Amino acid sequence: MDHLLKVVKRKLKKVKKDEEGQALTEFAMVAPLLILIAVGVLLLGYFLFAQIIVVTSANQGARAGSALTANEGVSFSEAANRAETTAESALSQGLNVNNSDVNVQKVGDEFVVHIDYDFDFFVNYDDLSLPGSSTITHTSSYQIWGEEDD
Repeated sequence: MDHLLKVVKRKLKKVKKDEEGQALTEFAMVAPLLILIAVGVLLLGYFLFAQIIVVTSANQGARAGSALTANEGVSFSEAANRAETTAESALSQGLNVNNSDVNVQKVGDEFVVHIDYDFDFFVNYDDLSLPGSSTITHTSSYQIWGEEDD
């Protein structure tokens, strides 16, 4: 019985010595995929962050414009200017305002703010035929309350 244990231990040691570099080799094969997934998750997270900022900016601009337009002492051009400034201010809380286009208009009894934001990915994907940028678009409208019909 003792002899059998020695033989088994010797065989196990030999197997262990033969597999010394296996973990490193497996990691070297899997590491690029793990890094690619991690970078993809980070880019997706930043894209979603930008989407949230654009939606919030359009909503805040339309809200400000609607409230000011309902005020009798404020002209539409002043309300539009303030709405555009509000939307751009909200955009600047995490994005580059120079990559955006803010359009303000009054449609019927609604105040409408439309934002186009050119989102640039940090990584160049030309070799993989993936886009290097994407346009995030959102339109928000608020009804103008308290405005008298002419």
